[in-house]
Amino acid sequence: MIISHKHKYVFVGLPLAASTAISKELCQMYDGKPILAKHAIYQDFLKVATKEEMKYKVIACSRNPLDISVSQYTKMMNNANGNYSNENLLRKNGGHLKQSEFELAQQFWKKQGTYDEFLNEFYKVPFDNFLSVTASYCQYVMRFDHLQEDFEKALLSCGIEPQRPLPVVNKTDKKESYQDFFNLKNQKRALYVFGPYMLKHNIPFPSVWKEAEVSFLSKFLFSIMAKARKFYWLNKSYRDTNPQKVYKELQEKYN
Repeated sequence: MIISHKHKYVFVGLPLAASTAISKELCQMYDGKPILAKHAIYQDFLKVATKEEMKYKVIACSRNPLDISVSQYTKMMNNANGNYSNENLLRKNGGHLKQSEFELAQQFWKKQGTYDEFLNEFYKVPFDNFLSVTASYCQYVMRFDHLQEDFEKALLSCGIEPQRPLPVVNKTDKKESYQDFFNLKNQKRALYVFGPYMLKHNIPFPSVWKEAEVSFLSKFLFSIMAKARKFYWLNKSYRDTNPQKVYKELQEKYN
């Protein structure tokens, strides 16, 4: 999370949604400084904010869950930054990775699993993330698919004149578009996993999906789990872990 007392804004960095690039740029160019954890949610901020800070404008960045999923699969298969061979990054050791995610990544390296296999094995229930408990507090939510344009709009919404295009960091090494991973064959499974979230946040389905309809069971499970997830996210989670490299450097330099 990044805060600027000069410009009176708070940036909520959602996982896998350009939070590193945006956090770094806000600190370097727009008088931001790190506060709390990299992926702290706005409710964490409310616990420590002053009355004046609660009036600050809130911005965040969202990402299509299909893109998140493909990025996660690609990072697993490529062991990005050595994350999936470093046990220090496990939650039990103060990191951010689930044990199950770590073990699944190892399995996929060995068998060179396909994305469809990943979709079936990694997601057992409908997808959701911190955006669902963040969006209602935001004055502006950037879209990852339109990051350059929306970053400028987010700055302008805070009364800040953009100084330069947003530099790209932590780019996933993949040549294919995430949409290339989705087809009629995996449509049913993908709709079950991602459909309710996409409907909630008005994210369009891929054009290749014909007559796409989200099942009642999926929407029902998403609704029920949203309550449990919200309780967990607001009361106990892995957010307060050892800071990752870039965020730690920002903390040391700007705090």
